[in-house]
Amino acid sequence: MLNPVKKSLLIFTLSPPLPATSGAPIYITNTLIPLAEKYDLHLYTIGGSDEVEHIKQHKDLYDRYFRSVHVEPRAQMPSQKGTLGRIVHSLVHLYHGLPFMDASYYSVSAVRNARRIVKQHNIQALEIHSSHLAFFKKFISEVPAVLVSHNIESDIFPFWIPQHLTGWKKAAVESVARCSRRNTHQVEIDNKWKFDAMTFISQSDMDRVTAVVDKSYIPLCLPVKASNYDDKPDGHVNLLWMGGFWWHPNAEGVLWFVRSILPLIADKLVALNIRLHFLGAAPPDELKAVDDGRNIFVHGFVDSLEDMLDSSHLLFVPLLSGGGVRVKILEAMSNGIPVLSTSKGCEGLGATDGLDIVVRDDAQSFADAILQLAADPEQRSRLSRACKQLLVEKYNLQDCIEEKDRIYQKLLASV
Repeated sequence: MLNPVKKSLLIFTLSPPLPATSGAPIYITNTLIPLAEKYDLHLYTIGGSDEVEHIKQHKDLYDRYFRSVHVEPRAQMPSQKGTLGRIVHSLVHLYHGLPFMDASYYSVSAVRNARRIVKQHNIQALEIHSSHLAFFKKFISEVPAVLVSHNIESDIFPFWIPQHLTGWKKAAVESVARCSRRNTHQVEIDNKWKFDAMTFISQSDMDRVTAVVDKSYIPLCLPVKASNYDDKPDGHVNLLWMGGFWWHPNAEGVLWFVRSILPLIADKLVALNIRLHFLGAAPPDELKAVDDGRNIFVHGFVDSLEDMLDSSHLLFVPLLSGGGVRVKILEAMSNGIPVLSTSKGCEGLGATDGLDIVVRDDAQSFADAILQLAADPEQRSRLSRACKQLLVEKYNLQDCIEEKDRIYQKLLASV
């Protein structure tokens, strides 16, 4: 019997997704790689010489899962262009109704190369990761497509207006920003480019989309470790922050912690054997200044989190802004590490305060919770078991793979 011919899908990503070692690549590959035997997958990703070299270094991995790989150079940002270039950029984006005009990935070359790949490999469906790349559906409208939403991106990229602008320049940029935000809303919420299906990383994100479209909730699923919380080292209570400080919400949250929460607990760190560990690239000077080498440690970027996760007793997430599901929380929970967070920090996770997470929103209650949890290993152990159970019940990877396969079959049924 002849083997059936596999259907071909073109996968669009903002960066090379393999090996999957961080949130976005894990989210992309979790439900993609398990289906690589069933479908012919082709990769279209964004990058430069570093990304090309990265793919060459992992050639065996990419060859195993993708029939072809294309790396498209990143389109120039408006800030990289002169005055005339910025004007042309704005006019082109306005004409096409493109979103994220201040951080766009659109270029004529990008679209031309995507069309070439569709024709060359007889692509029958598109999977587009992030609304930043949704414009490919506009220009390849004849091919059925699913938009995989990693976040409601307009929450994170609202079009920042440079503070130094004044007069007519500020008014012009504000006008462009309004158009960009309107276009973004129409793409993400109204589905103006008529994606055949849309998937969402959180239930709350999915509920915000009003368009009549096939919508699926596909969370980020991480394998739950079999570790026992009670086996963690005693003697010190290690409290962990994870997240790069180049991202404004992370820097904002940790500086709030340093200015408003740390003074409320600083004189009790020694007595309760608390050690605060801050992991993440580009820590601000104000944070580095509190590193005393005894109870507060600012590690910066680390190559591997494994040892720190093994020894950590609590993750604290003092975030005040930003959007999307916090991968750091899911990663901690998958390792059985209980979590103390603000409401903003854990939105969209489906966790319940007091059951599988602790949520506090003002500085005093956040500080009180740190001290209470540090002094109560039984409560931490109970939270550890509960957060792992949350992942087992609400973040089932096999269910997500099957839902993605259902979407593929629907897209390809009309081909």
